[in-house]
Amino acid sequence: MGSICLGAVQRAAQFDAKAIREYLLKRGLLPEYIVRYCYRPFDFRWIYWEPETNLLGRKSPDYFPQVFDENLWIEAREKQPKENFDRGYFVRVLADNFGNDFSSYTPLYLKKEVSLFNQNTEEIHSNLSDLAQSYLEHFEASEQDIFYHTLAILHDPLYRHENSGALRQDWARIPLPDRRETLIASANLGRQIAALLDPETPVPGVTSGKLRPELKPIAVVSRVGTGNLDPNTDFALTANWGYAGQNGVTMPAKGKVSDRPYTAEEQTAIAEVVEQLGTTTHDIYLNDIAYWKNIPNRVWDYTIGGYQVIKKWLSYREQELLGRSLKPEEVMEVTSMARRIAAILLLEPELDANYRVVKQSTYQWTKGT
Repeated sequence: MGSICLGAVQRAAQFDAKAIREYLLKRGLLPEYIVRYCYRPFDFRWIYWEPETNLLGRKSPDYFPQVFDENLWIEAREKQPKENFDRGYFVRVLADNFGNDFSSYTPLYLKKEVSLFNQNTEEIHSNLSDLAQSYLEHFEASEQDIFYHTLAILHDPLYRHENSGALRQDWARIPLPDRRETLIASANLGRQIAALLDPETPVPGVTSGKLRPELKPIAVVSRVGTGNLDPNTDFALTANWGYAGQNGVTMPAKGKVSDRPYTAEEQTAIAEVVEQLGTTTHDIYLNDIAYWKNIPNRVWDYTIGGYQVIKKWLSYREQELLGRSLKPEEVMEVTSMARRIAAILLLEPELDANYRVVKQSTYQWTKGT
């Protein structure tokens, strides 16, 4: 066990490794607690969530029961010191903390146990205040409309810029429009953002079907020189993207990045959107042979929750840490990630226009509300 996970057999301040291991061996595995898990943005894994002991450090007993198929979540942080606001990640699954300190995950729905005729059952209701409910009733809109509207506003660069001071000091305040059609249009933008942020949701034109012309040349898996890549020998991530730091914590490293201008073919494909993607591009190397060709600089620099997304993903998969080469589907995951981020950046003009419409005509609450 020590060779697989040393931390699981080492005693800590709130973790009696020997006693907990003996208890778990006696009790046995609880298969229903093996769940999908968002470890970092775009980095989905599986985790065994232990409900009874301190195997995971903190059990978060109020959080786990609220993670169910129908629920939707937005990640946030109360304050954003010394960094630009880059919160608002969307998840459907159990998720970890992003960045330093703790993330907060706000659910759309809440589940509680109720007793009907002495039989326990579960009731699901929206996680909205009475005022928010009355707002939705007034416009005959749904709780999902206000959720996705919030997501759209949080991802708008103009909103982030105009409210940067407030976002550094407190929770985000979201303006609500005074027209149903504005709310629905904003919510539809939020749905696009949600699909792009969820690596398990295929997005036509971005990750599935016929690719959009401006996205097709982004992050193409390529080989130095001539010939084809061999998945059995050429997909080891050895370009120094990460290493084991103190107590085995994964630390990011410099990696191998080649900065360059766009080729003529790449320039033609993104000519109309080059300002949104970045005026230069990068080739990002797995090793000395294989690389992802053409990741525009704004895509490469894109952060969520304090992380440079693609670079963070790579840091955990350095061969020395992972213990194996990348699988072909993992190599393609970087391509999909880059195209998803590019598609988000390409939505910025629409997000800006949406925010301008919303803030120019906000809902007027009655006196005392």
